[in-house]
Amino acid sequence: MDSRRPDAFRRSLRRAAVLGVAVAAFVTTSAALASFTSTGSVGATYVTKRVFLGVRSAWPWDVRDASGGAAETNSSDVLSYTDTLMATTKSWSTTFATTRFDDFDFSGGLPAGVPVTSATFNFTFVPSRTPQDNACFYIDVRRASTNALLGTHGSSGTPSGCANGAQLAATVDVSAEVTNTDIANDLRIRVYANNSTSRPIKIELATVTITTPYATATLREQRWDDEANAVAAATLWPFPATDGTGYTTVGNFATTFSTTRYVKFTPSAAVPTGATIANAQVQLSYKSATAGDQTCWYFEVYNGATLIGTHGSSATPVSCNSTTSYVTDTVSVPEANTSAIANAVVLKVYMKNSGSRKASFDLVQLDVNYYLD
Repeated sequence: MDSRRPDAFRRSLRRAAVLGVAVAAFVTTSAALASFTSTGSVGATYVTKRVFLGVRSAWPWDVRDASGGAAETNSSDVLSYTDTLMATTKSWSTTFATTRFDDFDFSGGLPAGVPVTSATFNFTFVPSRTPQDNACFYIDVRRASTNALLGTHGSSGTPSGCANGAQLAATVDVSAEVTNTDIANDLRIRVYANNSTSRPIKIELATVTITTPYATATLREQRWDDEANAVAAATLWPFPATDGTGYTTVGNFATTFSTTRYVKFTPSAAVPTGATIANAQVQLSYKSATAGDQTCWYFEVYNGATLIGTHGSSATPVSCNSTTSYVTDTVSVPEANTSAIANAVVLKVYMKNSGSRKASFDLVQLDVNYYLD
């Protein structure tokens, strides 16, 4: 650590590290991960680090589905990328109302207790009918766990931005509220909107960019609650948790493995440059979409487009599941041994299904155990 940093700051980092170890700052979904976490201490003396050793998880929002053996279907999260895919809300009123809003709860996975130097909410939307309609928005910054209000940007009288008959790519600086990664890991943005003709809006992007002294990360929504009409309607992105919210493949797998039938997942890791990676693993939860079928799987690990590891094979799968319940496998991926590789990991999952039918996923997670001196 830079000796110029104030002693108080160093002490606060040590306290954050001790607390993080005690409460397991990032909750995982497999008991196997308990032995995967380390304390970041040597004997009774702490080694001063900018980020202490610990497990941080990343999940895929970029999903490409070639289960049917043809071209990949883009099954990525609609709200996470500027890729022309859009989500349509319910209908808004012509005037703002505190009972009409959309809540976006964002992914965590950042090291605990790290100061945030900048935080920006990125919101791209368009009225559902153009060029006739005009739509405006403003936001609250809240804690996802408690819904506690941290701050408001804009108002009904002075919106944060308006899409006057065309698409608007807006950014809102929320650095005043998101001052550390503990808040970033528990973040909700509430969007209030209106529409001049009481119609929906179409959202292309709703993300948060977080910059710390050590890395820049994009937080993507894992829960979207569309209450534009004042009635709750929550949608969960399936891969960050074993919560029963599954993703079912677009096509049918064959009874034998094929290199043309797969689902490709790209986790959104943000490991700081220069971090030392102790180990890494993949957790994947799956089942057959149809009772009575058996589904088997193995996977490849890519550094971007370059193959760097294979786990299992067509002859010896990672596992097979003949039940109607999700089974979670945990597989070590030692090839993800640098920050550059961890941040560029792509998981290519091959499957076969005894009934030539679909499979479902409930969790796809990359765990990286690292520290930064």
